[in-house]
Amino acid sequence: MIVLYLLFAIAVCTTAYKIWRARRDGRSEDDTYIAWGELLFYVLGVQYVIFGVMHAYFQSLAAPSIGWQPSPFEYELGWLEIPLGVVALASLWRGFEFRLAATIMYATFAFAAAAQHLQEVLCCHNYAPNNAGPVLWFADLVLPGIAVVLAAMSAARRRA
Repeated sequence: MIVLYLLFAIAVCTTAYKIWRARRDGRSEDDTYIAWGELLFYVLGVQYVIFGVMHAYFQSLAAPSIGWQPSPFEYELGWLEIPLGVVALASLWRGFEFRLAATIMYATFAFAAAAQHLQEVLCCHNYAPNNAGPVLWFADLVLPGIAVVLAAMSAARRRA
């Protein structure tokens, strides 16, 4: 989880630096679009590649931290997360529509994962750290929520 907080901090710092540099150079840039791209690149892109590798190839570490048993599902989950992360990495350079597609995929997956984690808490009393802890609240609810808000704000500014 520390990696996720670190990636979020890096995204905030790179956003601030890019906005500062644009203003210093006299360029008019959309701050929300910059923040959205950095969030997708670091928080979704880097994080999901790491998470995907952990789920696919280090199941004996990843599964118990969620309160699961290693299974073939972990491999499938990993190979969903890895390409999602790669798409998010590429979205930094591919434009609004590419970022929007990455955000829709990310938010849908993360909100569904949050629902599954909550269901595990309610039905099975699964309070494993990566089921009921910060992964649920920060990674699966707050961060995709921020991505959706930044996408909506960027869309509104594009129309204006």
